[in-house]
Amino acid sequence: MAENTNPMLLRVNNLVKHFPIRRGFLKTNVGAVRAVDGVNFHIRERETLGLVGESGCGKTTTGRCIMRAIEPTSGEVLYTRSNGETINLPELERDDLKDLRKEIQMIFQDPYSSLNPRMTLLQIVGEPLTVTKVAHGREVEERVAQLLRIVGLRPEYMRRYPHAFSGGQRQRIGIARALALNPRFIVADEPVSALDVSIQAQVLNLLQDLQAEYGLTYLFVAHDLSVVRHISDRVAVMYVGKLVEMAATEELYYTPLHPYTEALMSSVPKPDPRATKRRIILEGEVANPANPPSGCYFHPRCRYCIDICKEEEPELLEYRPEHYAKCHRAEELSLRGVGG
Repeated sequence: MAENTNPMLLRVNNLVKHFPIRRGFLKTNVGAVRAVDGVNFHIRERETLGLVGESGCGKTTTGRCIMRAIEPTSGEVLYTRSNGETINLPELERDDLKDLRKEIQMIFQDPYSSLNPRMTLLQIVGEPLTVTKVAHGREVEERVAQLLRIVGLRPEYMRRYPHAFSGGQRQRIGIARALALNPRFIVADEPVSALDVSIQAQVLNLLQDLQAEYGLTYLFVAHDLSVVRHISDRVAVMYVGKLVEMAATEELYYTPLHPYTEALMSSVPKPDPRATKRRIILEGEVANPANPPSGCYFHPRCRYCIDICKEEEPELLEYRPEHYAKCHRAEELSLRGVGG
């Protein structure tokens, strides 16, 4: 895939989100869960960055911190607006965020809980238009009808309630709502994980068509590596709140530099019944984000671990052009990708 030379849209610098652990009658703070622990990445315009990792690794929390649905503990989220101005999202006041919602939107994971069952499609999809005072009355109906056509639904459905639709149709409604204000950047939080496989392909193709037509940029959060490979230009891998590797999709899938990425790639199924697959089974348990190990968080499960891995945390370094890894042995190891 050709290198993306488009202007930078989003840059995340040392993003941190710690959830306090409180105990006792007085709710004394006794520690913190390090859900996101110093994450760095960037996204260019019209690009899709896939954010992958095990459940609980902090990928959804990262997306919600960028959206300011959750307040980050520290760090920078530098976003370049349509007028060329670069702003740090965590520093914005709540009133300033309202105007920014026109440019940044979110597609949620569960299409059954993300739609208000007491509202019609006209109210659900039209709500962003009325809240931001972009449209009124008949204009709202016309815009909702247009949005429903764009996502593959019939405009006459706008008087119906969410219970009348299937999971795939509900997710299309969620996508229509996200598109209502003509955003530039969308955080897609596992948008197809709750759908059947055949419906997943339809929704993924819809997202790609929308990106091509409207110049959208996606942060695509997911745990299904096959889905991420299909839709992403680049992929970032998270483990226990930290980013451990980031590269162009095909390069990361075929020539990983981090042992955790190698283990993930070994689990990707091959569409060939005669192919033999050597699955890497990781020993031990995922590190506790409230009490992580010293050094590299992955070292208790890593078969390539040496003494320095237990004592010193590695830095996220660029070992190849646009290929970053957080491993002391990244240059000396020869790891297997999906073709291995």
